[in-house]
Amino acid sequence: MNNRLLLIKSWIKLGIISGLLASVIYPVLIFINLPKVFQVVLAMAWGPLLGISAVGGYYFFNLHRETISLKIATISQIIAGVLVTIMLLVQMAIFSAKPEVLGESNRWIWDSINQVQLGLDVAWDVFLFLSIFLFSINMFNHPEFGKIFSIIGVIISVLLIAFNIASFPIPPGEAGSIDFGPLAGLFGLAMTVNILLRLKWVSKKILITGDTYSSSETGKKGRSLEMCKF
Repeated sequence: MNNRLLLIKSWIKLGIISGLLASVIYPVLIFINLPKVFQVVLAMAWGPLLGISAVGGYYFFNLHRETISLKIATISQIIAGVLVTIMLLVQMAIFSAKPEVLGESNRWIWDSINQVQLGLDVAWDVFLFLSIFLFSINMFNHPEFGKIFSIIGVIISVLLIAFNIASFPIPPGEAGSIDFGPLAGLFGLAMTVNILLRLKWVSKKILITGDTYSSSETGKKGRSLEMCKF
């Protein structure tokens, strides 16, 4: 097995680890009141982990079929990871300013600043929608995912963006509507676990790809020698 194929398998494994860690960090940030330093560390880690998990997912699906939509899905999730990191750190910085001490005459200052983090909240959901939607499309004919997984992902992603559009500029959760973010997180966890359970398929596929690659390289060398002789 050549180094390129070993690297692909390593990326898939790293993507699984990153996806599982991201799936743990998400509910921890929401439901557990941690000391500030731990909140900051987790907020800093979550976005990069999302991006790395997307690259691992790309290499997994790419073993079956390479598509433009798969590349866009990966780039979108990396961008989503960047935006959610910015959003979380901006939120923490804003809320550390203790807006409750502002008088009514200065309340407009807080409201204006708060709109920034609300806009970032919606912005990262846009790219999260795009990544889930396009990854789900690539699941449709994938032998280890299939149509049901694909359709569920498409529905969740469409609901996620639809409710964000309906309540804009306020995110659905802040507007008293339904926030499909947690459901999207569960779908991401299910996707990661399914890839984890399909590592044998990955090894088999890489082995087949390696044999094909070796045969192809041998053919190329043969043709190159013939061309040199000519």
